[in-house]
Amino acid sequence: MLSQNHRYLIVIDDIWEKSAWECIECALIENDRGSRIITTSRVLDAATPCSSEVDHTVYKLQPLSSDNSKKLFYKRIFYCEDGCPLELKDISEKTLRKCEGVPLAIITIGSLLAMRPQNLYQWDRVHNLIGSGLEKSHHVENMRHILSISYYDLPAHLRACFLYLSIYPEDYNIQKDQLIRRWISEGFILGEDMDTLHEGGKYFNELINRSMIQPAYIDSHGRVHACRVHDMVLDLITSLSNETNFVTSLGGQLHTYHPHRARRLCLQNSIYDHTIRQEKMKWPRVRSLIVFPHATNLLPSLSRFRILRVLDLEGCQDLKNHQIEGISDLFHLRSLVLKDTNIGSLPKKIGNLSCLHTLDIRHTIITELPSTVVHLRRLVRLLIDASVKLPDGIGKMECLQEISLVGISKSPNFLKELGSLTELRILQISESTGAWHDSYENTLIDSLCNLHKICDLYIHGCKLSTEFISNIRCSPRYLRYLSCGQLSILPRWINSSLLSLSTIDLILNVLRQDDLHSLGALQSLCCLRLNVFKIEPERLVVGTEHAKFHWLAEFSFTTNAMGLIFSQYSMPRLENLELAFNVRETKYFDIGLEHLSSLKDVTARIDCRDSSIFEVQNADAAIRRIAYMNSNQPKVHVIRHYEHMLMDEVKIQKETEEEKEVLSK
Repeated sequence: MLSQNHRYLIVIDDIWEKSAWECIECALIENDRGSRIITTSRVLDAATPCSSEVDHTVYKLQPLSSDNSKKLFYKRIFYCEDGCPLELKDISEKTLRKCEGVPLAIITIGSLLAMRPQNLYQWDRVHNLIGSGLEKSHHVENMRHILSISYYDLPAHLRACFLYLSIYPEDYNIQKDQLIRRWISEGFILGEDMDTLHEGGKYFNELINRSMIQPAYIDSHGRVHACRVHDMVLDLITSLSNETNFVTSLGGQLHTYHPHRARRLCLQNSIYDHTIRQEKMKWPRVRSLIVFPHATNLLPSLSRFRILRVLDLEGCQDLKNHQIEGISDLFHLRSLVLKDTNIGSLPKKIGNLSCLHTLDIRHTIITELPSTVVHLRRLVRLLIDASVKLPDGIGKMECLQEISLVGISKSPNFLKELGSLTELRILQISESTGAWHDSYENTLIDSLCNLHKICDLYIHGCKLSTEFISNIRCSPRYLRYLSCGQLSILPRWINSSLLSLSTIDLILNVLRQDDLHSLGALQSLCCLRLNVFKIEPERLVVGTEHAKFHWLAEFSFTTNAMGLIFSQYSMPRLENLELAFNVRETKYFDIGLEHLSSLKDVTARIDCRDSSIFEVQNADAAIRRIAYMNSNQPKVHVIRHYEHMLMDEVKIQKETEEEKEVLSK
């Protein structure tokens, strides 16, 4: 029994849920004896409540290094760390790379190889089977059983999303946005409106938090944009997928050929060209067809897929127009993705697809949509490029909730019809040809006033007057994202009444103190990017008593002369700060960075136009000095733009650097 006078060390292994820790915590005794609790978990949300209340640190276990992986691997097979025969060195290193430093994978594969003859043929065979889901040995089955515990712990709605990852080839970097859209197209995320995109983001993050998938690309602000599936996890899901007939893959390491059973058909490459190109072969039950770039020549006639609901050809650059001729006859089709292909036109009968919900033709060479596209009355998402001309009648497509990116010069009548799209949530329009007319502005304002459900608004490249946006007669109460071209001042309706506004990206002629008060009072603002030409007065205080930017995590500020002062307790959650300014114009560098209590990264982009090398060096040193004053010791990145420096100064700088190099030698 624990008592108030005892010092204890307790290790609690593999906590799965927050509720479990809450029960355990009640039994622990708090004292001043230096006791410690160590907990482990595969689930980040379960680990966080167990962390110290002082710094909330969660230690994320790193994979084994290459050297330690080899030691563990060879010791399991040869009973010593340097017993690998020379002829097996290369194949063992290739096999270890698939294990990616995960001890469970190393031990499992090592145990499997320990039972096999020590020759190149046998080891190469095992290497090729990793991730295929076909290996049936005792050790691999045990590993699958261990991993399957995490799979069966998933909520029912996440299991299908997780199994769907088996469509991707081994070591493939899976883009987050693409994956979520495919989940939606397959019906794994229920709902017809744009909230499904937000829900898909939560699904993705939960799989990351549960360590079921690995981040492949994390931006400077900590956001995951792509993921990968570990080969051992891929082995599990391909095995489960094969057992349940979830996905039929051709051309990957897993080759399951059941044409009469297939419901989701994935073509990964052209290895099995002879199999699928049998002229009389039918695919009677296929609902989804996903084709990867290296399998374009595998694509059979679309007439074989009479009940197809999802057709995804993203990235198939070799795709020819004649290969999609049968699209208009796929009456059950709900999602058509031709993004990043060289398709030049859509069939004139595209309007026959009365069930179509998503049409994505971004980054193709299509320049005009057929007039029949307006008959797609159930279309929810229309994703195009600004170079695509829209037909008249778009206003009749009353189910549209997302349309991007519309080029106004190509489709000027769109602005008049925009007001009829009252279900619109996401709107992106642009004008980059200089053909913007003043008459467009009033039409756009009138239409925007009818879009009461708008969430994301992106307007760029348009030569807007000083009254634009400010003249909108009613504030869009559901607005979450606002990105707009150059405005004279901050619109008055951007105030605390916008409870959902989380991201703002604006170019302003003038920024005033009242504007910072309005922005700081926004209750949900997480990301703020401002490009400002002038500050009035010369210095502005960030974070007044009632406008402290409580939830802001990312702040980017570009101006000519830096004139901000961060007050005490302002921006308490700010982690990433980016400042861009002109060295010659900036007089003050004491901007109060020490008051940003959560700051992790500072990026300073300094414009060296007309500046001397000494002014640049002083500015660099000043930025590093004020960042050093912050108790968090944030990382500092100073990026100098020298293209505008005087040639003499560039020469001086080059000579100085050469002198330093000589002295160092």
